[in-house]
Formats: sequence, structure tokens, C-alpha cells
Amino acid sequence: RITRARATQIMNLRLLAPDIQEEILYLPLTMSGKDALTERRVRPIAVTPDWRKQRAMWRELRDE
Repeated sequence: RITRARATQIMNLRLLAPDIQEEILYLPLTMSGKDALTERRVRPIAVTPDWRKQRAMWRELRDE
């Protein structure tokens, strides 16, 4: 059971460029502590309609 808002947030991840989705799927597991990458941090990228801009934003986030 999740809220409608949370379902929307998760479904919006489908708007990411396919290569970004694939990269997220194959991220290594976090063995201890908190995940460095969260859905909340990816959210602004997902709502950007231009995949070229998404890729630039993703590189920035990934390389932090």
C-alpha cells in the first residue's frame, strides 16, 4: 500500500532516458549506510523532457 503521490513519483521514473534507467538498474548494492542515490534526487531529472538534458543532469548527479 502506497499513496497515489508515491505511485506517481515511481511511475515518473519511466520518463527517464532508457540508458539512465538501465544504469540505475545495474547500480551496485549498498552494503552499509544509506544509499547515495535516492528517487528524490532523480526526480528532477525524470521530469525534464529532453533526454540530452537528462543525460547531462544524470552525469552531474552520478559524479558527485
